[in-house]
Amino acid sequence: MMKLPMPCVISLTPTGISPRKPSLVGAVKARNSKVTVFSVEDINLPTDKIGLSGSPTIVSAVQNIVSDRPPVMMAEGYGEKQLVNNFIEKFKTGGNTLQKTEAKEKEAKELPDFPVVDIRNGAKGILTWAEITNGKIARPSIELLTPARNLAKQLGEGTKITTLLIGKNVEPLAQTLFEHGSDEVIVVEDDRLEEYLVLPFADIFAQVIKEIKPEIALFAATTSGRELAPRIGVKTGSGVTADCTGLEIGNHVDKKNKQIIYPILYSRRPTYGESKLATILGFEFPQVSTARAGTFEMPAEQKGRTGKLTSFKPQLKDEHFIVEILKTVRGEGGLQGLFDADVIISGGRGTVGDELTLVKELAETLKSQGIKAEWACSRVVVDGGFAEYARQIGQTGKTVRPKIYVAIGISGAIQHIAGIKESGKIVAIDHNAKASIFHHADFGILGKYEDIVPELIEQVKSGFTFGVEARK
Repeated sequence: MMKLPMPCVISLTPTGISPRKPSLVGAVKARNSKVTVFSVEDINLPTDKIGLSGSPTIVSAVQNIVSDRPPVMMAEGYGEKQLVNNFIEKFKTGGNTLQKTEAKEKEAKELPDFPVVDIRNGAKGILTWAEITNGKIARPSIELLTPARNLAKQLGEGTKITTLLIGKNVEPLAQTLFEHGSDEVIVVEDDRLEEYLVLPFADIFAQVIKEIKPEIALFAATTSGRELAPRIGVKTGSGVTADCTGLEIGNHVDKKNKQIIYPILYSRRPTYGESKLATILGFEFPQVSTARAGTFEMPAEQKGRTGKLTSFKPQLKDEHFIVEILKTVRGEGGLQGLFDADVIISGGRGTVGDELTLVKELAETLKSQGIKAEWACSRVVVDGGFAEYARQIGQTGKTVRPKIYVAIGISGAIQHIAGIKESGKIVAIDHNAKASIFHHADFGILGKYEDIVPELIEQVKSGFTFGVEARK
């Protein structure tokens, strides 16, 4: 619960409110209403800051996203018992293998004989943000250290990873960051910063960036990260590449000025309904990107690893705290469980008949066998009010990477596939033989939800755990 001064702007999360149907009177009024349109002059925005010419970033390349999974292996048999038994037999064989084509690998493009130019102007190092949830560093913030370490390695010796830790009594959390890859942790502590507030956090970041001059700033694409990163981009004039699934260092051939810019950050993000992968370049520093949560693996923990601990005292103003938090209510919402699960049982439109009862039961049965399992759903289930948004998987939900993902009654829209493509093995169960999900799965069972899942539950009770061992 928050207290805001008037006037204010309020945004709602997806599925937060059902669309309101227009009345006849409202439709007539809308038809005759005038829409006020502001021009660039009305908002006093310099023309050199808008359009392609004013953008601090460019799209340097777009390529098709091609599935790297082998053809699905479908279960065979008559009746649910035979189908499930045959699926288990096929599952134990490991499934199909990907047949590589004889197409020649793309040869590296030969660079023109232009001089190599470094445009960083002294900016060096990588800055990340450690978001805190329930007194702990959020998993996506730790995942972020995996691409950060890879980028530091590509940039060469002397590239330091610095993480900004903001809050109240948060200094002890710095050790977790050191053990997962941070070289330096900058701690900002203030009783007023116990909960995340975008205004003071954004200003603190701007002050830290001015002090240490990093070349790259990375944020997890969580709700808070998606809000905070653009404000940093505006304050630094950097622009932001959002929801990235790939980050690496490369070069840019500037044909106009006949030079090769190196090093520069390649921020890769899915676009055009997840069918294309765009590479975005930024020419202002720091280059700011947000990384899709669940896309990168957790970095290996190095027990006892330490680093430099620095305290930073920002200049904070009362106007930074015009938004007041009156009450905070938190629930697990399945979020952490989905990131940690070895097996995820997910239900779609075809499972709402019993309100996902069998989906939940299959997950609970796996848990009873000692398996780290959780249940989830597709967007249509959340839109229908059968599950909370925190359990939604897909482009507008969570990206997960379990060892096994079981999609039940899910059609396989590309937006959903975007959230599961990093899974170890995908098992699809659907009554429609033409469902797209079978084109993205390793194993498939063609049958009705009400028939197949109870049989699977019985097999799990008898010891079948999708090849996953119980965690100790």
